[in-house]
Amino acid sequence: MKFLANKRLATRISIITSAVTLVGLLLLWIVVSTNAASMVKNDITNQMTDAVESRAAIINEYVASAEEYMAAFALGSEVQDLLLSPGDPELLQKPRHTRRTSPRSKAFSRGSTLPLPILTC
Repeated sequence: MKFLANKRLATRISIITSAVTLVGLLLLWIVVSTNAASMVKNDITNQMTDAVESRAAIINEYVASAEEYMAAFALGSEVQDLLLSPGDPELLQKPRHTRRTSPRSKAFSRGSTLPLPILTC
């Protein structure tokens, strides 16, 4: 009988030890998994924020260059002459020719491809 009682006691101790070990490993896995997921999420968020900020800076610079080019072109004497006499065919060709041959702003002279105004009457 004593052998059976010792066997039952050993079985209970084994089951309790296994259960405590299993619960401990489960808790450890949950903590490590949550921590790793949080770190990865923060890293990806930081990388995406940096990418968006750099693209926004590029776009802002492009828009500023385009605005500068358009303002310089609109203030040119060719455009002002054309506005004073819109039906003159010689003046209609002059701004297009000038636009192709002489850069009016540093944005155009840097080699940027900017949308060029098209004058039609």
